[in-house]
Amino acid sequence: MIKQMDRKVFGEIVKYELKKLMANKITIITLIICIGLLSGISLTEYIFISPEDRFIATREAELEGKAIDEDMIEKVVEEADSAGGLTAIPGDNVYSHIASYMHRALGAYMRLGDNSGEYVLSEVTEEQFYRTRENILEHLYDYFHLSDAEKGYWDSMEAKIPKPFVWKTNYSLYSMRSNSSASITLAMLMIGICLSGMFAGELNCRTEDLILCSKNGKGMIASAKLIAGGLFTAAVGVILFIAVNAPHVTFNGLNGWDTACQLIVPFSSYPYTSGKMVLVCFGVYMLALLLTGSLVMLLSCVIKNMVGTAGVVCAAVFVDMFFSIPPQFRALAQARYLTPVQVLINSSMTDPRLVHVGGVFLTAFQSAAIVYVVLTCIFCMLTFLSYK
Repeated sequence: MIKQMDRKVFGEIVKYELKKLMANKITIITLIICIGLLSGISLTEYIFISPEDRFIATREAELEGKAIDEDMIEKVVEEADSAGGLTAIPGDNVYSHIASYMHRALGAYMRLGDNSGEYVLSEVTEEQFYRTRENILEHLYDYFHLSDAEKGYWDSMEAKIPKPFVWKTNYSLYSMRSNSSASITLAMLMIGICLSGMFAGELNCRTEDLILCSKNGKGMIASAKLIAGGLFTAAVGVILFIAVNAPHVTFNGLNGWDTACQLIVPFSSYPYTSGKMVLVCFGVYMLALLLTGSLVMLLSCVIKNMVGTAGVVCAAVFVDMFFSIPPQFRALAQARYLTPVQVLINSSMTDPRLVHVGGVFLTAFQSAAIVYVVLTCIFCMLTFLSYK
């Protein structure tokens, strides 16, 4: 009976903490601003184009399920020759999206400096297209200082990827992957601002001593605050993810869920479908936000200052966005790339550096997920012990 009563009291405390968070004007204003910014990022891609161009999935229906083989590439090259280049094909052309994809692969090779001049459009073939991608992967392996064992791992993964790739309109999934860095950046900033008063707010309101001397003042209150903060963090993550991706799904659905993830991340050797890649990124995104929330609450408990806590977190987010370490410093650069914004950065590639643990290779996504879970548990435990 006593335990049942304790659970009821605990549930009421969690509800109370959540109500405090949601009733805060700063929370409401910040949430509205973040939703507006993220929705605006997506909507601007559709507002200034004609209605028929917005529905990419409908326009490209005739290409669904067709392989990117010699015949497909020949047709794209013909359209590009007439238009003046792969990127010059008009947006209302059925081949414009796939031409843009091909340009990212071929153009990236030129930017690496491994070939002088521009590729000759009329000479682009199926063999050249896929060989170019392989050359870029080899260059990236050397750039990131991969060992022979790591190269062998990715070669084995690459062998599992069916080729030629099968084209399906995947614009919504591509946008979900590419918008991850923008949504996680704003979500982390919002969490840093809104949760900064989770513990420090009691000191500002001069209620901390009263709470700590009450029957449920230590362990139960700390646990309730941590759970409420975690629930709030998860809700913010889901809401902002929906806000940035809803326009794309509305106009173009979720086509391409079962296609190779190389259609949305060209220089990745993960043998994933596009749908699985998006789910993996979303899982890492949510774990990264829970890590951020636990860190904010720890700082709030230790620093006991709302402005100071929010300032530290916001500064850390901006450092994460702009600070980099040269790849020749392998260990430091690899650890740096596991931070939330970097591991989800909008790029045509994924970090190929692996972590070797007990005879098993862990990819960047796997390593990041494990690190985030462990650090979140540590931060929550430290917060619980510090709240006295």
